[in-house]
Amino acid sequence: MKLRLGIVIFLTLAILASAKTIELKFAFWGDELEARVVTQACEKFNKLHPNIKVVPMHIPQYLEKLSAMIASGEPPHLAYLVESRALSWAAQGILVDLNELLQKDADPVIVNKLPQLYWKFDTGKKLAGVSFAAEFMITYYNKDLFDKAKVPYPPTKPEEWTWDKFVETARKLTFDNKGRRPGEPGFDSKNIVQYGAAIGGGGTSPWVLYPLLWSNGGDIVSEDGKQVMLDSPATVEAIQKIYNLIYKDFAAIAPAAADAFPSLNVALQTGQVAMVLDGQWAMQEAAQIAKEEGLRFGVAPLPYMKVPVTGVEGTPIGIFKDAVKNDPEVLQAAWEFYKFIQNPDQVVEVIRSGLWQPTILDWYTKEEYISKWLNPEVHPKEYRDAVVNYYKYAKPYPNAYLKNVAEINTIVVQEMSRIFYGQEDITKVCKEAAAKIQPLVAGRYDK
Repeated sequence: MKLRLGIVIFLTLAILASAKTIELKFAFWGDELEARVVTQACEKFNKLHPNIKVVPMHIPQYLEKLSAMIASGEPPHLAYLVESRALSWAAQGILVDLNELLQKDADPVIVNKLPQLYWKFDTGKKLAGVSFAAEFMITYYNKDLFDKAKVPYPPTKPEEWTWDKFVETARKLTFDNKGRRPGEPGFDSKNIVQYGAAIGGGGTSPWVLYPLLWSNGGDIVSEDGKQVMLDSPATVEAIQKIYNLIYKDFAAIAPAAADAFPSLNVALQTGQVAMVLDGQWAMQEAAQIAKEEGLRFGVAPLPYMKVPVTGVEGTPIGIFKDAVKNDPEVLQAAWEFYKFIQNPDQVVEVIRSGLWQPTILDWYTKEEYISKWLNPEVHPKEYRDAVVNYYKYAKPYPNAYLKNVAEINTIVVQEMSRIFYGQEDITKVCKEAAAKIQPLVAGRYDK
């Protein structure tokens, strides 16, 4: 009996010793909270999977360092993909096609994402990555400034928050040092003490600029990726409307002046700006300022010119071929972690902080999931109507489909700076910028 028991113990130990532990490296960026939560998620996964060890790699100067790792042939197994580079890397054969994994294992966490969050390439047959977080562009506002001026809060229904209504509201919330509003006798545009609005990125950043252009029927490049639209009448008209709000209505702070603030939330809190158009990521800071400084802020959809629309941003995660090295076991281990980390439950603390929104459709439509992430200490009471229900109007940015998008966006920022900082002629700048973009127009990755 002792001999048999000894043999059983020996065989068991031999099996355990032979079971290799697969080590995976996972690279990501983020602030202190994000880094902590993602690291804790890795540790939780490791406890649940004793034969897989995920090593978290929080990397500053992310694009430069990740690009160097890729170039050396030693990328991490999984990583946040820089949005403007993700599909370019995929097209170069650097990333694993996730569709091949989904065909064998259609995990509900992956297949039930918001449809805007899939990064497809090779005419849509392959999948480079799926977004790890979602962030809509929205309106933030200071309730105290609205109350003091006796101006109604912005509506929570996207259809009701028109550009004209936004401009009218911004004008009512703009005051010079004598308390006069734009259009009133003696209004002094050189001594404005409170602006009605601020445009995130000052009109030069694609994040707020793109959805405002879309709302007017404009774009930088057509949705099929085949035609420059920066100099189209609809685009020029939209840019002119943004410009007029700043330099003719004097109801939005000029970007050069806005640059003096650490963030637009600070301008909101100090009462120098009443409304801010910005991304979901600003919610975390706004909530912190509310807690520490007493800011009473509300949220609304993005104003629109002709059609309600917002942009949805979200970093995808990819798996790198050079790291898995055609090893089925390593690839399967990477896939197990991929499914795990893509579940909003694993990073719900970051979502509840206001930095992110969840990525799965059920988390916008079913109360059992909505209650997991709405945080009354962070999300104002208007948030459910203004943002949670806003997902139907969200449109992916060109990063998720357009070829040469990094180069195109660089030109956009440079040329829009000529307009919003240099106050150059809009039609002229758009025409010259379109000529620079034209050679880069090469269609979509997913069509």
